[in-house]
Amino acid sequence: MRDQVKKLTALGISAKCINSEQTPEENYQIINEAKQGKIKMLYIAPERQENNEWIEATRQMNLKMVVVDEAHCISVWGHDFRPAFRRIINLVKLLPTGLPVLATTATATKRVEQDVAKQIGGNITTLRGNLMRDNFKLFGVKVSSEDEKLIWLGKNLEKLPGSGILYTGTRVDTEIYSNTHKFRNRQFIIIRK
Repeated sequence: MRDQVKKLTALGISAKCINSEQTPEENYQIINEAKQGKIKMLYIAPERQENNEWIEATRQMNLKMVVVDEAHCISVWGHDFRPAFRRIINLVKLLPTGLPVLATTATATKRVEQDVAKQIGGNITTLRGNLMRDNFKLFGVKVSSEDEKLIWLGKNLEKLPGSGILYTGTRVDTEIYSNTHKFRNRQFIIIRK
């Protein structure tokens, strides 16, 4: 969220995010700015939508659209990954009738697409593109532990062309990988599952 806010701000778009790494006072100030219409784009984590204070605040905001990124988590990964994703639909059902909801994902199967559409309900338009791109290569390497993953990457990372995405199991693992010297000069996105 912080990277997206930074990029939008650089483009002159008023954007903020609310997260647990900020103080309650900072988050409170941002909510007030949103209620006053000073923020064009406001990012929140799925867990935030279960907070009664947040739900009340959204009733005082002049929302134009709600966007759910990584919407496949509503269906497939939500139960194990972050249960709050599964409950986003509760928030969607509280929204005023006719308020646009955009659910985006790059990894939904047909079954997931149908499940998300069924949960959101109403008048839905689905746009589906091709996942495969000329500049996108996907492969997996089976390892039995985070240590084995780090060893494999240490031996092979310099042989891999281009940028990449690495999934880790915990925030601590994410920090370990991002602080490893072999990653510092490469364009890798490290994501916590």
